[in-house]
Amino acid sequence: MAWQPVLCETNMTTDTLTKIQKALLGRGFDPGRIDGSVGTNTLKALEDFQQKHSLAKGGLTYETLKALNIDGFVKSPISAFRFIPRH
Repeated sequence: MAWQPVLCETNMTTDTLTKIQKALLGRGFDPGRIDGSVGTNTLKALEDFQQKHSLAKGGLTYETLKALNIDGFVKSPISAFRFIPRH
């Protein structure tokens, strides 16, 4: 287990979520409707992506954003952190 920086609510915009959904879909993980909101299908697609790529699960980490090639996020001292088990 390790502390991982996660995307906080401030950065969790509809535009950001749409980019994440499109990136997941483009890699073969179905997030359901591309609507910029976090639903059951988006969470399942995210977890499946993280598992397949041996990424920390349990939140939307910067590691996952990097793996999805989502640009525009810089780790900063005000990033939210969550204790996430490595799988």
